[in-house]
Amino acid sequence: MHEDLIGYLLGALEPHEMRRVAQWLEDDPEARRELDEIERSLRPLEEFYEPPEPPPQDLIARTLASLPPMPNASGSSPPLGASEHAKASTVAKHRDKHDLVDLPKLQPSIDTIRSRGYGWTDWLGAAAAAIVMLTVIIPALAAGRLEARKVACQDRLRQFGTAITQYVSHSPQERMPAVAETGREAFAGVFMIRLNEAGLLTDPGIRWCPSLDQPPSMEATLTDLASVPSLDDLHVAPVDQLRQIQQFAGGHYAYNLGVMEEDRLKSPRFEARASFAIMSDAPLSGITDSTQHGKVVGHNATGINILYEDGRVRFIPLAGLEAMPDHPLLNHRGEVEAGVSVDDATLAPSWRPPFVNVLQR
Repeated sequence: MHEDLIGYLLGALEPHEMRRVAQWLEDDPEARRELDEIERSLRPLEEFYEPPEPPPQDLIARTLASLPPMPNASGSSPPLGASEHAKASTVAKHRDKHDLVDLPKLQPSIDTIRSRGYGWTDWLGAAAAAIVMLTVIIPALAAGRLEARKVACQDRLRQFGTAITQYVSHSPQERMPAVAETGREAFAGVFMIRLNEAGLLTDPGIRWCPSLDQPPSMEATLTDLASVPSLDDLHVAPVDQLRQIQQFAGGHYAYNLGVMEEDRLKSPRFEARASFAIMSDAPLSGITDSTQHGKVVGHNATGINILYEDGRVRFIPLAGLEAMPDHPLLNHRGEVEAGVSVDDATLAPSWRPPFVNVLQR
């Protein structure tokens, strides 16, 4: 049964298996203790993960600055400036006065460079080699950093998938966290509040995508963005604070706006479908139709990670979104609104209501 607990924690079991394990956990205190121990043992893998640091922005300038002075066209080095003359004169007087031997030098002197025939062609060769190396290294470092952040986002989406699967296992109709049709709960990010209320969101910080910065007005906002507000907070918040809760509750992640079922907006029923999108990462507010993607979404405008109902997380290039039978960011009418059928998934950022003209308070 140890494998069942791991599958339950990762959301990798079928719905009926999730219900069976959930019932087992409810009846067996020893199983709950074992599940807590497994979760504690896995937590350091996330807590100590740090994406690699990016290369300094001035790396090329610093590398070129470290090269020897470029000689002039005649092969001799450029004349010394006033400060260099003063230093050379001081050193010469110091040597004459104390008859000291030459101290070891960390860098070759100009005379050494001249004696070795270091001319302008050598300088250009060294500079060209440095530039070529940097043009090879910097893209590789940037690509490595992008890949690390993309993988970190995939891990967070899997954590959300586990939490949503556990939420579904306790839902009478096996439905995912619902976005209300109107009112204060009519925004995509309310799913985060519902998961938190159910005790399934262990770390509120996972709602911030590693590829994006947290809101710059973090300290100036009316809402404490370090924690997820409760439903009570949502319903008593004044208008300005309500707007901020709706904007930031879902973090950087998009969630399913719901589907039309029997002419009513309902939360999708969990059926472990391989093509039904539940969440995605890095969505921003500019998505309005299929022609306005560009750099609005994605990891450096390359693509997005999508969590599907069967628990898989796939990275979809932005160019590939248009060719998908069910566009994850648009419904079948090409709108950022709730799906027009039970199999029509539409993901949207936190602030987005299920329909364009909806009263959210």
